[in-house]
Formats: sequence, C-alpha cells, structure tokens
Amino acid sequence: SSVERFGALQLGLVVPVQIEGVTFAFGLGLVLPDQRLARTRSTIVERPRWELFDTRSHRVFLASHLAFSPVDWLSLGIGIAFQAPSELTLDIRGDLSLTDPEGASRLEHQFKGDLTSIRYFQAGLQLHPHEMFSFGVTYRGEYTLANRIIATADVRVARIADLIFSLDTFSTSLFGPQQISISTAFRPTDRLRIGLELTWFDWSKHPSLIPTEQIILTLDPAIVEVPGEIGGRSAIDLELHDTFVPRIGIEYTAVKTEAIELDLRVGYVYENSPFPTQRGITNFVDADRHTTTLGFGIRFTDLEPTLPGHIGFDAYFLYSQLVERTHEKDSLVDAVGDYVAGGRIFGAGVGVEISFE
Repeated sequence: SSVERFGALQLGLVVPVQIEGVTFAFGLGLVLPDQRLARTRSTIVERPRWELFDTRSHRVFLASHLAFSPVDWLSLGIGIAFQAPSELTLDIRGDLSLTDPEGASRLEHQFKGDLTSIRYFQAGLQLHPHEMFSFGVTYRGEYTLANRIIATADVRVARIADLIFSLDTFSTSLFGPQQISISTAFRPTDRLRIGLELTWFDWSKHPSLIPTEQIILTLDPAIVEVPGEIGGRSAIDLELHDTFVPRIGIEYTAVKTEAIELDLRVGYVYENSPFPTQRGITNFVDADRHTTTLGFGIRFTDLEPTLPGHIGFDAYFLYSQLVERTHEKDSLVDAVGDYVAGGRIFGAGVGVEISFE
C-alpha cells in the first residue's frame, strides 16, 4: 500500500513551582520524526491511498502549556501547539535545443521553500473530588496545513520562440479536527487504576484533499498552436462525518516497595472511520480500527543521595486490526474498479522518565 514506517523521538518537560501556596507548572512537548522534518505527497485521484496513515504523522510537533491548581481538587491548563505549512517555488530559465535536448540545452533552475507557522489552542481541566476518583475534559482546536507549489519556466526554444509555462497548485496536506475528550479514572484499590475516555472528532469540517491547479502555457511567436490555459483539478467534497472514539486503559501495580515499583498495563481503542465508502472518483481508503495495547513501567525510587527523585522506564506494544471494507464503484468503467481494503498495524515504543524533587 506504499505506507511508510513511521518512527519519532518524543520529548516532554514539566516544571512545577509554588507561588503563595498555588501550584503552577510549565509544560513543553516536542515530536521529531526520525526520517524527515515533513513529508507531503500529492493526491492522485485514481490511486487508492490510506489517507490517515500516509503523511499525517510525518510532521514536527511543538506545544507549550501553562497549568495551575488553585485548590487541591482542581487543575486547569491552557496551551498553544505549532505546525508549519509550506510554500515551494521552482523557477527554470535558459535555452532548449530541439535537435539535441540532452547535450545542447542550457537550463538552470532555482528552488526555494518557505515554512510558516500556524498556532492552535488547547485547554483542559481535571477534577479530584475524591482520592479514588477523578474527572477530566480537554479541548484541542482545529488546524489546517496547506501547501502551495508554484513552478514557472521561461525557456528559449531553438532560439526562435519563447516558451512560458506557469503552474500554481494549492492543496491541503494535513487537517486536524477540533476535538473534545471527556474522561474519568477510578482507583478502586491502591494498586489498580481504570481509565475511560470518549473523544469527539469534528471530521465533517475536513476540507477537500484534491488540489486546485492553474496551468498556463504560452509560445511566442506561435510556431505551433498551444492551449493558453490548461484545465487543472478542482476541489471535491469528501463527505466525512464526525466520529466518537472510546478508550479504556487498566494499570495494575504488581510490585511496590520502597525501592522499586512495577506497573502492568493493558488498553483498548475503537476508532470508527470518518470516510464514507469510496463509490465515486476519489479513493481515500480507510477502515474501522480495533487497537489493543500492552505495556509495563518500572520505577526506581530509592536513588538518594545520587538522585533526589526517581527514574522510570516504560515500554509498550500495540496491535491494530483494520476491518476489511468493500468499495464498490458506481461507474462500471471506473479506472480503479471495486476493491477491498483492510490490514494490520504493529507498533512499539520505549521511554524513560527522570523526576527531580
């Protein structure tokens, strides 16, 4: 399916401080893909593509947050996350030989890329009415990363005519829907914790993934007839629908002593696809997904005087099953035809946490 492996380094920092009895904390989050800073691939309508798994994750992510706890049972946080859309420009100039284009042509090109930043809002609150129970709500704003590619060519053809070519394409490379999560956590015993969450994703606001293009071609003098404006592509409504994603996580402390703690974890997520069945010209493939996770965390707490705090190591493994889905085309002469899409995803990760008291 031409879906690349994705790996990344994730860094997080939390710095708490107390001011006149009120606890504040500054948080910073960073995700650095291990292959490239950003990856974008133009959509080919006739080619089936796993849109939500192809290029969405290949992005640098940065977020900064500020949280405070005015009372023991309430925590509030606000923050801003950053993403970077791009604008790419390609200029080609020179002379083009028709008799010997490889050896006699003299062309030079200049490529320029600009990354700009966009910001979107994040917020959350957590209530601790009892030591055995907590409740939380988080919100993340919507963002759209658009790519613009401008290509121009001013070429002298066989020293008798000037060929001018212009391409201007605008596309959406990544859309993050606004979302609201409601979650709760139970602690029936000191060693057992159960977390439940339900998240609403506003996928219905997703802009079209089909790029808009404008292509202009002129030849002066007109030694041959060429079309002045060549029809490009235009946006197509994706008809996505909102989704509700439930999650459950269970953590059990198997070992707890003054020097070491060992936690065992298991989780499950069901994600229903926001994409409709691809019956028309588009082929944005997606499927409902069942994900199961297993993990553990070990924490060393008796490190003084070497370290006034603790060190923790965590690891996880996940398995996702994408439910097979049949896409039956309305047209009998569709370029792709009917097809079935499904699959499996495996993932794993390790982490280390260092806490200073």
